[in-house]
Amino acid sequence: MASRMTFSVPEKLRKKAQRRRDVNWSGVVTKAIDEKLSALEVADRIASKSHLTQDDVDEMADIIDEAMAKRFGVKS
Repeated sequence: MASRMTFSVPEKLRKKAQRRRDVNWSGVVTKAIDEKLSALEVADRIASKSHLTQDDVDEMADIIDEAMAKRFGVKS
């Protein structure tokens, strides 16, 4: 069952997205959230079994964020 979430995006981005009626934005956001959560789960598993510090984990998360932003063409 689907649930509704609300996000705030810059007005310019909203307008650009609205012009692309051929894109299922809900699907795009769902996939991005799923991929981000998967990456965070991997990071959590690695962190729980290692001697990484919170700073190390934060750095990994930043790298993942940048890669996701690049992949989806948004600024992180």
